[in-house]
Amino acid sequence: MSQIRKDNTACLPRLKREIVELYNEPLKGIKVKLHENDITSMCLILTLHQGPYKNLRLHYNVKIPQGYPQIAPIVTIQTPVRHPNVFGTFICADILQAHHHRSSDYYNGGYTPGYLLKYIFLQILSFFSDNNVEQEFGFVEQINSDHEDFRTTSEKVVKKFECKICGYNDLKASKPLMPILTDKELQKEMKEMDSGCSSILSSVKVNPKNITVKDSSYVSTTTVNDLDDDAWLHIIEFLPDRDIVVLSNVYARIRTLVQFYNILTRRQLVCFFLRKTFRECVLGVGVNAIGRIDKRKITISEFDLFSYEAFKDHGLREGIWGGNFTNFLPLVLNKTHFNRALPIIKSSLMALRGEIGKPWNSSAILKTIPSLMNTTVVALMKACDESGQPSRSKVLKASEKALQGYCLLLHLLLKLSKQFPEIITEAENKVKAFNRDRRNRQKSSTPDLGEFMIYFFLAKNVSWSEFVPCFLKELLSRNVVWYLCKVPGLAFLEPEDYVSKYRVEETFTQSGTSLRLVMFQIAFMNMVKGKEDDMDRRYGYPSNEMSNSLLSLIKEIYAAKTWNVFLK
Repeated sequence: MSQIRKDNTACLPRLKREIVELYNEPLKGIKVKLHENDITSMCLILTLHQGPYKNLRLHYNVKIPQGYPQIAPIVTIQTPVRHPNVFGTFICADILQAHHHRSSDYYNGGYTPGYLLKYIFLQILSFFSDNNVEQEFGFVEQINSDHEDFRTTSEKVVKKFECKICGYNDLKASKPLMPILTDKELQKEMKEMDSGCSSILSSVKVNPKNITVKDSSYVSTTTVNDLDDDAWLHIIEFLPDRDIVVLSNVYARIRTLVQFYNILTRRQLVCFFLRKTFRECVLGVGVNAIGRIDKRKITISEFDLFSYEAFKDHGLREGIWGGNFTNFLPLVLNKTHFNRALPIIKSSLMALRGEIGKPWNSSAILKTIPSLMNTTVVALMKACDESGQPSRSKVLKASEKALQGYCLLLHLLLKLSKQFPEIITEAENKVKAFNRDRRNRQKSSTPDLGEFMIYFFLAKNVSWSEFVPCFLKELLSRNVVWYLCKVPGLAFLEPEDYVSKYRVEETFTQSGTSLRLVMFQIAFMNMVKGKEDDMDRRYGYPSNEMSNSLLSLIKEIYAAKTWNVFLK
């Protein structure tokens, strides 16, 4: 687990951003009231509109600890209704607990710095809205709300508590929050929050009463259809995500603008730790570097964005889902961000090669990024292999992550190749040498063929027809040792004029892993080929069309059972 630095330099700036969001984009059933002169303390009032405590308001105290966001907020309940996970004021909820080993095949829960307060509050609301409460090891405990005294007891509990700060059950308050609502009151409150465009409408002042229009000729007849794209884009900048989605659903022109300019994607370009945007800081991903310099293995387990500031100044060494990393690698995102990040990119790439403090050498680009791209594809293939016949749920998640990571890394590689064109020449020279002399195809010269395929992608002056015969010959030669290890009988060679169906089928079966890796690489390359401008517009992220087509591509790859299908 990353080292926690207990200071307010990360806590307060992030907390302020979250509080502004909570007030600007209120959530149904959730009210927050800050304590006076202390933004780290607040009252949380949840209105339950379903489940065992329907029509009740429950009161909680929230305390933001000094180590936030690496330490979970402390949430206690002052209306301790009968619940299997409530012990006095303590709530035993997974999302409020820190877990040192979150990321595993069996468990991926617990609090992470990526959870915003609003997500935690929504989870608690859901937690108290369900009759079935999940416990450890998959056990589920049911709340028997039909018991005759359950409702009476719950109502007595909420009536006992009174809060002068938020007005909960305080009849002397100007706007008291009553602990028990009638069905009509609950429906009214929920209906008010259901209006997706409420924040838009409430911000528009139409003909205020204190203004009288004397001359109707001055009244504008402009409609929304008369506004140009720049005007709409300016308006959209001030809208919360929820309202943008609603407008996109009801107005096709807005939907087109939002999709073309990738507005919702841009809003996600935020450090998960400090909540700073890509305009305020340098964003990137964490890379884990293990082993000696000559045999160093570098991998990226998570592609959730965080800032160089979080890495350098706050000691962040763990991703949202618990994946550890040792190094920080900035991404491109857009031209302005790339120019700002370039010095850090250069130092990061040198550090990944174990050459900290040495003068910049553009060869570090080819020694790192293609390797990271290849391991991303390998991770996807591994997830598919572990599923046997790829199941939709697991493979969908793995494929989206792999495609996203591959595109972000390719975007970085292409931008660096423009900045340092000598690496294109270097890649071409390596590919030409590979084609020219078989000695350059040996493992000592070309250790990883999957990584080498990315060199070919960069090489503009080498054709596929020139490259593929040499590449396939080397690929199949390297597989021989695996054939003989698993099927020793293949060491027996038939006469040259005899075609062995058994050998053809068995060698394909035993080559499955390496052949699928090649097919994955080719599929990814074809998917992004010639789409650099489109990637720039999407900040390096894949399009929806690319994501949607990936699952069918995976199925095609795993359906390939013969050499003829592979060679197509």
